[in-house]
Amino acid sequence: MNDYSINGWDNEYARLARAASQLRTISPHNNNNNNSAQQKQDQATSIQTGLNRLDTQLHNLESSMTVSSVEAGRRRGLLDGLRGQLSELTGGSSGGGGIGRPPAGGGGQSATAAALRHQDELIDDLAIGVGRLKTQTHMIHDESKAHVHLLNEMDTNVDLANQGLEDETRRAMRLREEKSVWRLHLVIVGLSVLLFLLILMGLS
Repeated sequence: MNDYSINGWDNEYARLARAASQLRTISPHNNNNNNSAQQKQDQATSIQTGLNRLDTQLHNLESSMTVSSVEAGRRRGLLDGLRGQLSELTGGSSGGGGIGRPPAGGGGQSATAAALRHQDELIDDLAIGVGRLKTQTHMIHDESKAHVHLLNEMDTNVDLANQGLEDETRRAMRLREEKSVWRLHLVIVGLSVLLFLLILMGLS
């Protein structure tokens, strides 16, 4: 079995579900119309035959491991739900047509039990999804805390960098002032020496 078999199963189930919904258009109170009643009975029998065929195909898909047991159980729940709808639409009997699941002892499973089982499966899936969502929420929270911590460290580093730049700027200005003072002192000393030499030359 391949993926095409699964797609074919889904398409056939959708077709049977549409056919079952069309049974609602045939009024169950129109008992004086034998043609409508016979048409409804024939359509219900055809749908039931299709459901039995889908059940067999699903068993083959599960045996060949094309679908998992969980997925097969979910699809059986769909079949049981559709059987329950079909049973309600036909008044719980098909005049010997055998509306319901193939014989499995005791007349088949109750539609209510099948619906409850399907609901339990949906609740389990929902619980798994909630658990995953909770885990992802915790992960997002931890990442947010880490980002806030990094931003705080960046602010601290920026403040330290600004303080360092200010210190270096003041140091450069101080060095420039000190260099200017030393240059002035050298000029004064040079002029003093020159003045002293001129005085000596004048005296000689």
